[in-house]
Amino acid sequence: MQFLAEQQFAAAAAKANSSGLELGFFRDLAVGAAPDGAESWANAENLAHGAWIGAPPDPFSRDGQNWHLPPPIPERFARDGFKFFAALVKANMRHAGALRIDHAMGLRRLFWIPDGGTGSDGAYVAYPFEDLVGQIALESTRARCIVVGEDLGTVPEGFRAAMNEADMLSYRVLLLERAGREFRPASSYPARSVACVTTHDLPPMAGWLEGTDIRERARLGILPSADDAAIERDAERAALIDALVSDGALPASEAAEPSVSDLVAAAHEFIAATPSDLVLVQAEDLAGMRVGVNLPGTDTERPNWRVRLPVPVETLLSTPEAQRILETVRAKRSSDARSSPS
Repeated sequence: MQFLAEQQFAAAAAKANSSGLELGFFRDLAVGAAPDGAESWANAENLAHGAWIGAPPDPFSRDGQNWHLPPPIPERFARDGFKFFAALVKANMRHAGALRIDHAMGLRRLFWIPDGGTGSDGAYVAYPFEDLVGQIALESTRARCIVVGEDLGTVPEGFRAAMNEADMLSYRVLLLERAGREFRPASSYPARSVACVTTHDLPPMAGWLEGTDIRERARLGILPSADDAAIERDAERAALIDALVSDGALPASEAAEPSVSDLVAAAHEFIAATPSDLVLVQAEDLAGMRVGVNLPGTDTERPNWRVRLPVPVETLLSTPEAQRILETVRAKRSSDARSSPS
């Protein structure tokens, strides 16, 4: 299966290149590998047993998160001159123009949770950040591949500055770019970044606006109070509308009772107006989906990574909803490019 996947990636990347796509694939390097997979089997001596990678408790997850991925042992990286790590990065950069490093903070520290424990029982373990980033930079140069660090969640002090120094793009998500409840203006996004409205770990924009994720989490019993969450979401929605109006993405005359489709289009116009080097548009938003493809902290409770698009891939980009978003982003990025100094 890996061999067939490699052949398909190569063929698709070649077609993208010949069709004029500047970057082609934007791939993703996960924070770890499944404990029963080939990668963990082949690298077993370098992985800790009896512990899992996760995240500490936070407002999004009151008990923290256990991702059930075995953590690499920091001291083992240097034993083979970082060859295994370099090979991992090289393999994921193959056939790609950009590579997103999932949970990039793991290059500096990972949150270990003892087997059978929760996020409250875990602790951070330090990693050789400079050496790991050096290997990524080397493979990036060889593969001519942009690197994006997913710097979301609990970010260590000075980490983003170190990422910027290494020329690794930051990952800025509209729904998370806030100071308290207020959304930060588009102009505040750093140029060396990738901007997007939402992510695969959050609901699609329409679902967030309608509170679909709140109802799902309440149904699964992982939300303390659905009523409180709904009240807070109403306040967040109002704050988002204020930000969209302030940035000119939503006309003030439509702010009183905007439709969901109007707000989704305005949110994409907002991120298109940022100075970010790259802007991402999710397939789920183009398809008008409400339910997210993944809900962190769940496993068998829902079909994570198995939620199908409601429209065929062949027609995904041609629906009226998708065309409205794409035309909005295209027009805004083109006009900003024309108005920017050379």
